Amino acid sequence: MSVLRSWLGFLAIGAGLVHVALAVGSPPPVAAALLLVGVAEFGWGALAIARPTPPVPRYARAAAFAPVIGWALLLIVAGTDSLGPLTSSTQLLPMLVASLFDLLVAGGLTAMLRPAAPAAPAASAHTGRRLVAVIIGALVIAAITAPALAATEAGQLAGTPGTSFVGPPGHDH
Repeated sequence: MSVLRSWLGFLAIGAGLVHVALAVGSPPPVAAALLLVGVAEFGWGALAIARPTPPVPRYARAAAFAPVIGWALLLIVAGTDSLGPLTSSTQLLPMLVASLFDLLVAGGLTAMLRPAAPAAPAASAHTGRRLVAVIIGALVIAAITAPALAATEAGQLAGTPGTSFVGPPGHDH
């Protein structure tokens, strides 16, 4: 299960990064909630990767639904284009990606918490295969997270590669 645990950690880190990026340009109460959720997801993800078991899996599974439910409620109550990046139709991708990641974390934790049926002793996967699986998971999650981050207001403020906030390229000393 170490591959699944690593993937869950990567998913939580990806969701946390997107939530923190969405805080930029959001109204202050929404930004505070996004920062809190994002930092919690990032921290949980790092611990899930570093520890032999995911931290507080039952609570984390329930908490993974909170941002998804919160975003759905904002869409229902506020409608589109009224609360900045969270409900704007142009910012749909980041919240969809973060919600997908949160739902995958909840699903993965559910699978990990399910009591295992007694099975015949299976040959353990080679360390190399596990490492390849972890790397593939990290690459897939990064490939999905990067466009979501770029679609946020923070991503749009970051500029294009090779540009500088200080001055023209080559003159920022």
